Amino acid sequence: MRKYLFTILFSLFVFVGFSCSTTGNQVNSSSASYAEVPMPNQLVSEEFPQPDEWAKYPGGNEALQSHIQMNTIIPEEARIEGYNGRLVMTYVVNNEGVAGQVETLMSPHEAITSMYEKIIANMERWEPAILNGEPVQQQYAISAYFNDNTSQ
Repeated sequence: MRKYLFTILFSLFVFVGFSCSTTGNQVNSSSASYAEVPMPNQLVSEEFPQPDEWAKYPGGNEALQSHIQMNTIIPEEARIEGYNGRLVMTYVVNNEGVAGQVETLMSPHEAITSMYEKIIANMERWEPAILNGEPVQQQYAISAYFNDNTSQ
């Protein structure tokens, strides 16, 4: 029996707001209150300026990271073909609080890319960032490292 060991290190960066859901725009069904998820200053740009209030996810950054980790299950296709490497994706939380506009910058396997696209699409609705009293989009990034140790 092959042993599959993998380590996933998540670093979450705020870029631009993103909202896209295959199940429709989900509404916060949990009792967790919304909490800001700010982006690092180096990611602020003319297209995604620093808002007066950052986008908010139900339960904040901890709940967001938990959603990603709990839904990360290595697809069988990637297990068979190998999946070593780093995944880097950006997504936008739009001015309605929906995550979407996914862009893959780097991925160890197409099946892992597809899995993360679904994870992002199934995020609960965010409260959008606010700039000058108006909702604006914000960009975020997901970075994860996958280590497939099948030779042991």
